[in-house]
Amino acid sequence: MKIAHMSWRQVQEAIDREALVILPTGATEAHGAHMPNDADTHQAEHVATLVAQRLDAVVAPPLPYGISKTFESFSGTVSLSVPLYQELVYEIGTALIKQGFRKLLILNGNRPNGTANDAVARRLIDDLDTTYAPTVTAVSYWEPAAARIHALRRSEVGGMGHGCEFETSFQLAVRPELVDMAAIEGVTTPLVGWDLVAPVTPSRTYTTRPSPSTNDTSIFGDPHVASAESGRAFLDAVVEELVAMMTDIQPSYGDRRVPAGRA
Repeated sequence: MKIAHMSWRQVQEAIDREALVILPTGATEAHGAHMPNDADTHQAEHVATLVAQRLDAVVAPPLPYGISKTFESFSGTVSLSVPLYQELVYEIGTALIKQGFRKLLILNGNRPNGTANDAVARRLIDDLDTTYAPTVTAVSYWEPAAARIHALRRSEVGGMGHGCEFETSFQLAVRPELVDMAAIEGVTTPLVGWDLVAPVTPSRTYTTRPSPSTNDTSIFGDPHVASAESGRAFLDAVVEELVAMMTDIQPSYGDRRVPAGRA
């Protein structure tokens, strides 16, 4: 199901059967002293693979660099400018559509990429709808399952942001060998003013970025309450809700439909 592991003939067969293609977008950036820098990329691709198994879809190679300026003072973080990042996603999406894919899911794993991906999805439709008639969906993988994840959480609101309960639990469930919980023992990780899944007022206000001299954690939220058990529950919810969303896709410009059982 991974295009990188398929021959061109196998990819053509996927195009011929009108398979969904999923493009994971991630990042290479600090996630605290306890987590690997590729967490966002790994998580987006891992979810994409599980969703592809359920939907008989294919997964394009993930984009491992994203909009990571927030953490560029921390070693190992590699950030792209917003225009360059958007151009890369646009060019990749255009290539997939021109080759014949008509259903594209841009599946994001790094919060700052999200609004940029939405703009790219709109641009792909603006430029290609009359010639290729594609359907392009842009979503961060946790968004459809936000309510379910919020109900399962152990942290207070503001505890799920970055390198937090959610992401640390995900990694503990899937790659525990790359998580060092001892590295954050005694480290203060205050709740932050926004949250990935809580029903709070949207925050689009930004101030001075963290750095090792002012914030040596590069963590937004509370990873101390993370667990592999929670991670498995979060992941199940994420995959189930994404599959449901993509099975009964609701285009923004189409007539409103209420999915069965979700009145």
